[in-house]
Amino acid sequence: MEPPSNNGNSPGTDFDALLQREWQRQGGLWRMLQQGFWGVLAVAVVIASAHGAEVDPQQFWARLPQLGEWLVRLFPPDFSELPSFLGAIWETLAIAIVGTGAAIVAAVPLAVMVARNVTPFRLLSLPLRSLLNLLRGIDTAIFALFFVSIVGLGPFAGALGVALHTTGSMAKLYAEVLETLPPEPIEAVEATGCDRIRTFTFAVLPEALPGLIGITLYLWEFNVRSSVILGIVGAGGIGYELLVSLKLLDFPRLCTILLLILAMVTLIDALSARLRQRLG
Repeated sequence: MEPPSNNGNSPGTDFDALLQREWQRQGGLWRMLQQGFWGVLAVAVVIASAHGAEVDPQQFWARLPQLGEWLVRLFPPDFSELPSFLGAIWETLAIAIVGTGAAIVAAVPLAVMVARNVTPFRLLSLPLRSLLNLLRGIDTAIFALFFVSIVGLGPFAGALGVALHTTGSMAKLYAEVLETLPPEPIEAVEATGCDRIRTFTFAVLPEALPGLIGITLYLWEFNVRSSVILGIVGAGGIGYELLVSLKLLDFPRLCTILLLILAMVTLIDALSARLRQRLG
């Protein structure tokens, strides 16, 4: 790299020229005005959001002693209803297992049909992607509330809600895994004269399987946590007992439920992490 030459100019002149070049490199005044506009817009959105959410730090600070009082009243926990709570915990797990299992069955063919590199129906890809966006856009609790009005109160409505929402998320993520596969193994199997089913079985599936299983475990773990909420909308599980305790302000009972939820989520996280580690 050659040293800079001042061509007889003073150091101050060179510095001014350097600043001028840097100013031009960064886009000049127009670029600065654009950045300023987006910065002001971002600040305005944050302020408007705080106003829309009715953020009131003064009120929170005034009520903080009540929160401390509630935390003290949580202890000691009341284990007198433990068998009933364990049954509700199992119901929550069952909702997540059944809902995730049903989603796998629906998501695999949907993912194959929307993945651009393996789909046999390119014309259906766009409408199917719109359907997946719709399923992902509606929350599990809203689906569960909808099914409660159709099949009645209970875990079946929760499992249907989990299945529909998870199908949208799972099929989209499955399709992204399929689209990132290297084309060489697929082309090599196709060159032997295999049909689409054999190509998928011997070239696509072995390459994609670790990614698909990782996504499935992640979504199952997510569904276990979201299934806790479903009891609040009448879809069964430990969420219903949580809601009853909050309404009655029965803090020892609430403490027991929170401890059970914490234990369940911790075990599920550990199991999922161990399975993903073994797959990796």
